[in-house]
Amino acid sequence: MLFVHSALFLFVALPDPEHSTLARVVLTSAYVIAAWLWWRAGTKTATYGDSYLWRLGATLLFLLAMNKLFNLRLLLEAGIRAIAKAGNWYDSRQPVQFAVAIVLPLLLAAVVVIFTLTKGKVFLGNRPSAFAGWTFLLLYLALRQTQEWKPALVWLQAIHYRNWRIVLEIVGIAMLIGSAVMNRRSSSRV
Repeated sequence: MLFVHSALFLFVALPDPEHSTLARVVLTSAYVIAAWLWWRAGTKTATYGDSYLWRLGATLLFLLAMNKLFNLRLLLEAGIRAIAKAGNWYDSRQPVQFAVAIVLPLLLAAVVVIFTLTKGKVFLGNRPSAFAGWTFLLLYLALRQTQEWKPALVWLQAIHYRNWRIVLEIVGIAMLIGSAVMNRRSSSRV
């Protein structure tokens, strides 16, 4: 619960991470801390399957930290824009934007759901805060990616997405940190 209150405080205190170096550094640090805690949880786990999932989560969190630190989305966007202009298909980019912003996240969501219902069912079932944290982060990432498709901007503006998207990210990170801390406490009692 302390993590959620801290996350809400950061929401009020931090400006939009896309326009603030301080916010980006704080969020990057939170991702790195979460990745480190998840990696450590993987080393303290008795089963190979749990260890693998903790370390997979740590790797994903580290990749998200690097993405946040270096603002890779803008670099990729500029690169794809340059390719589109060089290939003379920039003016007809709507289908590509739809595929990247809508179809790709839906495919990845399907993979995540299949993984959660198979390999991750027991792991996430025993760790509801990890499940909730990944759900918040994936929702944030899906909505964040959706804004790349320009027709979706009308819908995102209608729900005032820019005003509350950071809450999804902060609460997701906080819950993932909490799940690693709770796992450490429960494994030290055994």
